[in-house]
Amino acid sequence: MSYSDWIQSSRSERVWLEDSMTALAQFAFISPIHRIKHWDAAKRKRLKCWAKESECVFCKRGLSKINEFTYGLYHSNSEYMGGGKTTISYMSATLATHTHFQKTFSKLIDEDINPTDIVFELTRKKIKTSHGRVVNGYEINKTDIDVYVKEKFRPALYDSEEQEYKWTVPEEIVDFLKDKDGEPISLIDLFLLLRDNFSGFEEKDIKTYAVKLISDNVLNLRNAREKWI
Repeated sequence: MSYSDWIQSSRSERVWLEDSMTALAQFAFISPIHRIKHWDAAKRKRLKCWAKESECVFCKRGLSKINEFTYGLYHSNSEYMGGGKTTISYMSATLATHTHFQKTFSKLIDEDINPTDIVFELTRKKIKTSHGRVVNGYEINKTDIDVYVKEKFRPALYDSEEQEYKWTVPEEIVDFLKDKDGEPISLIDLFLLLRDNFSGFEEKDIKTYAVKLISDNVLNLRNAREKWI
């Protein structure tokens, strides 16, 4: 199979694919950088949300907020392939793509496979969100191609205390339930609530998430995360 080259920004190390393109990449780390941004539909542009640092003019204007997850990638056109620096390229992912990536990584780790030891096929295509909507995103499939960067030249799986943790319950479910944290709720009631609002997940997965989040019939969102290793 022939693969596309990643589209490279002329101003930064950011890369991306257009619709229906498929390219190869090795992940430099599996816990992405998470930022909240605003989407300016008129200019089709992402803007930084300043709410954590000061007053945010975009919040005041009512621009919608989006979650942006930035993953580090190695790919075949980067400098390290020729023996130079191990430059990391950065790809932005939506919440739907991020959820798909994390489920894939978790399954690999459960099989004692390090996801950063794999070269993946990434395809820009339509994917289903946890709410059942179809949106643009990235599909991911592992290959048998040799890795671009050996382990000794790569950063750790995580490089901060925040990135030591993985979400065993998808973050959109945690965000949906955040106002109910600490409240009494039965397992069946939580299951039904999640099933009715997250049609994109299989019922067996929703049951697993509900079991993780209930402690003595109380919703406990701290159970949604655990350390990668």
